[in-house]
Amino acid sequence: MQDKETPLTLTCLICGKTLTAEICIDSRITETDTLPEEYNDTDFLPLEAIEMTSYGHYGTTFFDPCDDGTQVAALICDNCMESRSERLLYIDKQRRLKPFDATMKELDEKARADRAAYEATTTCLPPQEIPRDEDGYPDVEYVDRIVRRLIDPSDDESRSQSE
Repeated sequence: MQDKETPLTLTCLICGKTLTAEICIDSRITETDTLPEEYNDTDFLPLEAIEMTSYGHYGTTFFDPCDDGTQVAALICDNCMESRSERLLYIDKQRRLKPFDATMKELDEKARADRAAYEATTTCLPPQEIPRDEDGYPDVEYVDRIVRRLIDPSDDESRSQSE
């Protein structure tokens, strides 16, 4: 237990590793592994760790100050989070609880499928010389056709004129 006289050293709740954080002091971002006395957490950004906070919870005997606005906080390093992720819960926007690992896998698969669908429907223009006007700028009519083609790939008029 840290005494009141020394600065609070930032450590992982699980493994005890010393952590660093970025904090803002006198309008300057500083990296530190200890918090200055009387520092608030508005500009507190743990690096390679997550800050977990709670206002307490009905049923706990550890910390439940009954809605006075105070919180308990813990830092857990990324390595500890990752190595224990099968124990975590994911809470979606509707506040439904799901297993974290399975949900992250589903979200990753969905993102990959969405990306593949996007790439399959994106018009990829073959490399070609861009026609230029007498001043050396891209030809306005050519650019207009390309833009129409990008907006509506089925626009046969712009396709036939650009080929």
